[in-house]
Amino acid sequence: MKKTLVLLVMLALQACSDTTAQLSVTDIHNDNDINSKLETNTTQSSSDTDTDTDTDTDTDSSIPAGIYFSHKKCSSQKDCKNLNHEKIDGKYYLSRNQGSNGATYYLLVKDNAYYLYSLQFLDEDLRAVGSWSQMKEINAVDLSFEIESIEQVMGSDYMGRYDDDNLNNKLNTLANQSGLLEIGSLLEGSKISTHETIKFLPTENGYKVDCNDYIKNYEKTVDQLLKQDMAAGYHFYYECANGNEIYFKNLK
Repeated sequence: MKKTLVLLVMLALQACSDTTAQLSVTDIHNDNDINSKLETNTTQSSSDTDTDTDTDTDTDSSIPAGIYFSHKKCSSQKDCKNLNHEKIDGKYYLSRNQGSNGATYYLLVKDNAYYLYSLQFLDEDLRAVGSWSQMKEINAVDLSFEIESIEQVMGSDYMGRYDDDNLNNKLNTLANQSGLLEIGSLLEGSKISTHETIKFLPTENGYKVDCNDYIKNYEKTVDQLLKQDMAAGYHFYYECANGNEIYFKNLK
C-alpha cells in the first residue's frame, strides 16, 4: 500500500511552540560545530541473510534501560539492510541527513520511561518527517506498549495540514534548523493524536517489532481512528505491510 494512504488518515490537532524539555540532556548547539563532527550516517545495503535469531525465553521484566537503534531492516526474503547510527560528542542523534526512504528509529529506555524516535520518508516526494513519542507499557512480560500521540519536530508541517498550501511549511524547531534531534530531547512541535500498539520480540542481539501483532492491532483500530481524525499505523505499518522486519540493538 502506498504511503499516502496512511498519511490521509493523519491530522494533527494542534501546533505547539518551539520549547524544549529534556531527560538530562542538553539542546543541540552550534549547527556548524555539530555538522563538522558527524561520525556516520550512511545506509549500507546487503543481501546477507538475517543472522538475528529470535528467542523464546520468557522475561519477568520489560526492556532494560539503554538506547536502542534500528540497526537492521530485513525483507521477507531475508535480504537485510544495515543502518548506522549518528553519534556526536558521545551523544546520539536522529539525523535528517540520511538516504532517501531509509527510515530509522531509536528506542530510549530511561528511569522506567519509554520513548520512540523516528525519521521516516512518508510520501512520493520523500519528505523527511522526524518525531518522538512516549510509549506507555501495557505488559512488561510480553513487551507491549501503546502510543497516544506523536510529536513531529523535524520536516514540514504537512502531517498536520495535509493540503497543497502547507506541504512545504517548515516546522519552526531547533531540530529542523540543524537537521538533528538529540535522543532524549522532548522538543515540542506539531502534535498528532493516535492510538498505536507496538509489541517487541526478543532476539539474540536485542529486539524486533512484532509485525504480526502490529498489523492485527492496526486492522482493529484503523476505521475508528479515521473517524476521529487520528493517525493510524504511523510508525511501522508501511514496513510491516511490506513484509519488512525492524531490528533494534542496544548502543550502550
